[in-house]
Amino acid sequence: MTKMLSGLVVIGLALVAFSPAQAQVQSDIATGRAQLQSDRQAIVAANLPLTEEQAQAFWPVYREYSLQMQKLGDRMVSLIMDYAKNAATLTDAQATAMLDDYIAIQKDQIKTRSEWVSKFRKVLPPKSVTRFYQIENKLDVMVQYEAADAIPLVDTKAGVETGKE
Repeated sequence: MTKMLSGLVVIGLALVAFSPAQAQVQSDIATGRAQLQSDRQAIVAANLPLTEEQAQAFWPVYREYSLQMQKLGDRMVSLIMDYAKNAATLTDAQATAMLDDYIAIQKDQIKTRSEWVSKFRKVLPPKSVTRFYQIENKLDVMVQYEAADAIPLVDTKAGVETGKE
């Protein structure tokens, strides 16, 4: 878990310390996300006891699920990068669009998790599926905490706009 947290801190610091060298920041984030996914799988493996037969059935399904969740993660990283790039000059229209995108990503995450429950239930007993989702939830909360801690709040006083755009 500590190794995973250090990877999250690297991602968070890269986002906060956003500079004109966007390609380097994106490379750092990609590297950090790859390490995070590796750590995440190791944490799931260490905390989800499976028989050999269950493991053979579970891990291919898990990898497919992870790919779907990574696509949503890509959208989130893109949104965060856009925010970092525009934070100092954020308009009301940009803030509105970004919040709408954020909520859409969250809805898609819930939809994806819901759709995959039945697939996991086909390969694991109910308590194992529940435990898997608990592990996923704990890992997600850790990621969300690190992101929330690293990403500065919108400055509502800078460039105060009058009226709606």
